[in-house]
Amino acid sequence: MQKRNVQFISTAKLPCSLQTLQTRDQFDSSAYAAKNIIKRDFAIIGGGAVGTYAAISLADQNKTFTLVEVTDQLGGHTKTFQDPTTGATVDYGVQLHLNCSIVRDVFARSRSPLAALEPSSYGNPEYYDFTKQVALTNYKPGSIQSDCATALNNYPYLEDLKHNLSSGSTQGGLSWPATPGNPLDTTALAIFNDGNNVELEDFEGAAVHGANNDNSEIYVNALAELKSNVFPQFSIIAAKRALTCKSGVQLLIIARPPILDDTKYFGLDQQEHAILSKLSGKNYYGGVMNNTGLEEGIAYTNAGADTQYHVASLPSVAEVEDATRSTIKWLQTENNFTALEPNFVDYQDFSPFHLSPPTEDIADGWYGKMKDLQGHRDTWYISSLLVIGSTQVWNSTHTCFRILSALLSLSAFAGWAIDIQKPLPRRVVPVYVLHSCIA
Repeated sequence: MQKRNVQFISTAKLPCSLQTLQTRDQFDSSAYAAKNIIKRDFAIIGGGAVGTYAAISLADQNKTFTLVEVTDQLGGHTKTFQDPTTGATVDYGVQLHLNCSIVRDVFARSRSPLAALEPSSYGNPEYYDFTKQVALTNYKPGSIQSDCATALNNYPYLEDLKHNLSSGSTQGGLSWPATPGNPLDTTALAIFNDGNNVELEDFEGAAVHGANNDNSEIYVNALAELKSNVFPQFSIIAAKRALTCKSGVQLLIIARPPILDDTKYFGLDQQEHAILSKLSGKNYYGGVMNNTGLEEGIAYTNAGADTQYHVASLPSVAEVEDATRSTIKWLQTENNFTALEPNFVDYQDFSPFHLSPPTEDIADGWYGKMKDLQGHRDTWYISSLLVIGSTQVWNSTHTCFRILSALLSLSAFAGWAIDIQKPLPRRVVPVYVLHSCIA
């Protein structure tokens, strides 16, 4: 497949000449054929929950935009496997949403039905220590108590977070299903941000999901509607942005985790580099397996037999797939099930997950500095960096666009331009590309 370069430029005049831009922000716009220059008001980098919501919002406001996504589909961490034989679907990325107005609006806008999701649909839990290979027949999981909700209500935003939770709430919080890595090495801020009020409501019975057992349906429908404005399987290779944001109008939306490797193509200035270089994420994986031989309706759950708060031990990054297979084989033997060879039919790397700066930088006001970076050089960062879960990122994106709508009436645009490139044929592109590309 031949590589294709496309340049996007803003619809308004650039306020400064190429000579006044920083050298690392320049590329020769005269090298592009007129047919490969597309004029848009907005560029959205990333087609996950944020990028798709932003694109739909702009379409509904009759604004011009383009969305650049490195994979061949929208939805980000929303992944759904469809059995090619039976047509049955399994959500193994984003599995639930809060039953609230913004979620109902998103699904209604996409013409996708919703249905209640009961916690029991995940199966009846049985607990094992996968590392020591022992059954925990007398294990009692921690349960989030009212003191956790009280702490969350006391800290609606970051401000000298202090906590003194009950043992049950601590154990329940540390075993939260979407907390990556060793939670004992995780900040209280991250635990609270993961097990927040929205997530608590989800697991207390206020959760919904796609009625067709396919949370990806809203993104499939969105891609069909927005197709002419979406560049799937493209990545950023160069960018030119204004040095300052004089007008207050934001045109570039980074709708993916802004790790340094993925933002380097935007010619970061010293302030941007100092802030974004502090971010790192954790490893997180998901998949679907068949031929497991395990009993249906059971949630086989990992817990520590004798670790603090029964925190589960996890395999190394290189061992995830092999450790999963060997654990399933052990569970077959432990429960006298038929010995079968388990097989991955779909597998995704969701890393880097739950981005955060080091604790010393949090104490030094990193989140305040990140907030001040919004709108700098006509760039807004809207992703799961500050909130977790599709419900919350849709809410934050909605709030952002209320602000942008007020600013769009201004006539002066600072301007930007980006260059995207089609990657190699799909067969040699990783299933889920996150490193050294923007999408």
